[in-house]
Amino acid sequence: MQKSPDGKPFYNSMMPIYPLLAQQCVDDYRLEQGICLDIGTGNGYLGLEIAKITNMSIYFIDIETEAIDFARRTVAEADIDNQVSFLEVDICKGLPLPDNFADFIISRGSLWFWEDKLKGLTEVYRVLKIGGIALIGGGLGRYVPWTMRERLTGERTNNVQKKGGKRLNLEEMQALAIESGIPSFRVIQDAPGDKGIWIEIQKHR
Repeated sequence: MQKSPDGKPFYNSMMPIYPLLAQQCVDDYRLEQGICLDIGTGNGYLGLEIAKITNMSIYFIDIETEAIDFARRTVAEADIDNQVSFLEVDICKGLPLPDNFADFIISRGSLWFWEDKLKGLTEVYRVLKIGGIALIGGGLGRYVPWTMRERLTGERTNNVQKKGGKRLNLEEMQALAIESGIPSFRVIQDAPGDKGIWIEIQKHR
């Protein structure tokens, strides 16, 4: 079982969603090879689950030292053979990565805390490869059963509020994407009426 920084057994109630969301991404975007960025990785669970079912190189990226340290332990305990990297950096201040770098970018839940959301989105677009896909926002994914979705909905909202973040609704996400100037995107929901909303970005040129 995953352990917390103090060495005690740790269980995050959101843990069951990560393999489901990773599988959804692999199915939707045919992920297999290339470079994946997990921005706002937190404990590293989502990037790790993508690594388990692909041959992608995974970059675990977070602004917090504790998160990166936790992600390192998460990955070490999983004993995967993918190439992995860890970056402690604020996306709103720029990523130390070249243009057209990543094949797939995922950021689940960190957008609500970005101080400069426009800068963050334009930075995602900059490092995304031509032909690549980015999925930025927050939700449980389509593969999560409704029983689990209903149980976790209130907890998700409370966690965002407790940490000082602000969840955006469908119209706000649409406005943000338009203002960022990204030429090709769509705003999608996990399910009708669900709070899980994402900006899906494609880079064609």
